[in-house]
Amino acid sequence: MVLVRADQPVGDYWMRSDNQQPCAKTTQYNDIKGIVRYVGSPVKTPTSTPYNYISECIDEPLASLIPIAPLSAMHQDVNFAYDVEVRPNHENMYRWYLSNNTFISHYNDPTLLQLISGNTSTYTNASTSNSLALTLPKLNEWVYIIMESAIPLPHPIHLHGHDFFVLAAGSGPYSNATLLNLENPPRRDTALLPAAGHLVITFLTDNPGAWLLHCHIGWHVSMGFALQILEGGTEEVRTSVKDECRLKETCKKWNEWTGRSGYLQFDSGV
Repeated sequence: MVLVRADQPVGDYWMRSDNQQPCAKTTQYNDIKGIVRYVGSPVKTPTSTPYNYISECIDEPLASLIPIAPLSAMHQDVNFAYDVEVRPNHENMYRWYLSNNTFISHYNDPTLLQLISGNTSTYTNASTSNSLALTLPKLNEWVYIIMESAIPLPHPIHLHGHDFFVLAAGSGPYSNATLLNLENPPRRDTALLPAAGHLVITFLTDNPGAWLLHCHIGWHVSMGFALQILEGGTEEVRTSVKDECRLKETCKKWNEWTGRSGYLQFDSGV
């Protein structure tokens, strides 16, 4: 969310949705725009000019992202750290790995249905399971997640169910000497893991459910660049599901269809 102050002279202005071309090759990347008209404007084609981006894929400097409604992060209750890499698996298929684990979620066995059924036996801590699921049964805890990658490729990291605090991001690996900003840090639902760099985020476990943290590049998440966050206990998750019957009926219909069609899952399940 952004706050735009209408403090310019009355007129017609372009509102642009620009894309840094080094991030992704987008058709007409500099022609995604609409018109903002002030009351009493001449109603004509705007003449405002676009921002001149530097030719690399980077996020806004964290120091320039200062939330107007101040909130501060708290010190960690639990933390997780991941090294990001890409390599072939035993079938010589290239997949993304977080600390030697690649994400797989099964269409026919959705995590949320398991949670409300009280069955989390197949979703344990990522340090002992290829499922890459973080079990966080306690609410109102601060969870720190540290990601670092030696690969010279940036990744937009997106978290479902939360706006997280961006505590640090930069080049090179994370270290204990990395300064974390806890005083009114930027709050996002997507932040960039810099190329050959690190990203540190935190969020409060105040939204029970099964949430996904993943790279927002489609073929990267399809190749396993994701993890699940299992937040809250069984009853807390069940209470958050407004229509449990519809969830179960949808899963039943899916299983019936896959049984008839012979459909086979071929990717990470996301």
